[in-house]
Amino acid sequence: MIGAKGFQIRHKLFLVFVLSNILLIVSMWQVFQWSFDRGFVTYATERDRDFLQQMANRTANLYIYYDDWYFLVQESRLEKEWQQAKLENIRDLIPPPSTPNLDLIYPSQYYRQRFLLFSKDKLPLIGDIKFNEAETHAVMVDDKLVGYVGLRSMRALVQDQTLRFVRQQGEAFLLISAFMLTIAALLTWPLAQWLSRPICTVRQATKQLAAGEFETRIKIKGTDELADLGRDFNNLASTLERMRDARKKWVADTAHELRTPVAILRGEIEAMQDGIIKVNDNSLASLQQEVVHIARLIDDLNQLSMHDMGSLSYRMEEANLNDILEQTVSSMQLPYDEAGLELELVIEKKVPIIITGDDDRLHQLFANLMNNTLKYTNAPGKLTVTLTRDGKNALVLLEDTPPGVSDEDIEHIFEQFFRVENSRNRATGGRGLGLAICTNIVDGHQGSISAYHSPFGGLGIRVEFPLN
Repeated sequence: MIGAKGFQIRHKLFLVFVLSNILLIVSMWQVFQWSFDRGFVTYATERDRDFLQQMANRTANLYIYYDDWYFLVQESRLEKEWQQAKLENIRDLIPPPSTPNLDLIYPSQYYRQRFLLFSKDKLPLIGDIKFNEAETHAVMVDDKLVGYVGLRSMRALVQDQTLRFVRQQGEAFLLISAFMLTIAALLTWPLAQWLSRPICTVRQATKQLAAGEFETRIKIKGTDELADLGRDFNNLASTLERMRDARKKWVADTAHELRTPVAILRGEIEAMQDGIIKVNDNSLASLQQEVVHIARLIDDLNQLSMHDMGSLSYRMEEANLNDILEQTVSSMQLPYDEAGLELELVIEKKVPIIITGDDDRLHQLFANLMNNTLKYTNAPGKLTVTLTRDGKNALVLLEDTPPGVSDEDIEHIFEQFFRVENSRNRATGGRGLGLAICTNIVDGHQGSISAYHSPFGGLGIRVEFPLN
């Protein structure tokens, strides 16, 4: 049943069930013995106390008649001598001595060997048991203490007399327990296999997942913890599958973005070498433009990778969003004017809004967002930047004019290399990394960023930061 791999979980479950049953049987046996001893002895002791009252009354009547204890001591001595003689002469029938007074005291023959008699000074007259080791009752004559009658302790007698009975009951109990344990073991083994089956399924699926088969899924049955484990595994597999697809897409997009400027650069250089294009200021400026584009793309990718690795540094200090937005709007005013677009900054309350942040990163964030509008908004158009408070957060809204973004595209605009238009025209679409970089900067400031449809017909960006 146990192979070279050692104890598997079904074996451990089986052993746990079996050992639990054995422990239960042993506990029941101990409780049975304790209950029998306590219950039976207690019952016998209570009955002894009732009989002691009767024995004390009869003994008092005899004491009144004889005025001493000699008559009882003498009869007890004769009875012991007869018992000894009967043991020594088993074959001879020796008649018992006459003990009429003892016969009157004993309520039954069962008490004859247990009867004890003590003087008023608690000295033993009949029997060799100490006074404090026996169950006793005072014998009173005319309200005067004349002695004590007693009985030997039930515990020693019961232990001797019931030993055979207890042994028989114990043997029967053990036979029944062995039978029940066998039945339990036969039922427990398939139960352990049934309980371990989902875990074995997860183990097999985990091996497939480790081999790169991210499409692996587990069929979920039930609502217990094992079913929750299966659901968690499926969620993990889905996440890994999405990450694999995203990685493939990222590699493909990165290769595409690098291939285009490199191909242009290579073609122009080869044209210059062949004499097709003359080497002059215009041709060199074209080469420089492609080199700058490659350098910016590499810088953006480097910044994204640094953020993912947690190595992107932020110099956190008190930052005034009013000043940062005014400076950014001022620096973007000229490009907007040249593009025929209007740029407006609205600060609802002329009160400084202070957050904890990096001034340079925040300037980069808002510049990227404004550049995004600059690339996609048709002239004549407008971008309205609004700064206000929203509870315990600072709220920045950037809302532009048409063209807008579809409901399907608006959910993906913060993804790397995503562009709204289907073509990959770098002249209008940029590198597709600006909004992804914005998301990382906002995350670094414990803020949030989201997109919505602008009331002016274009795209709206909502940025929130916790106030200082």
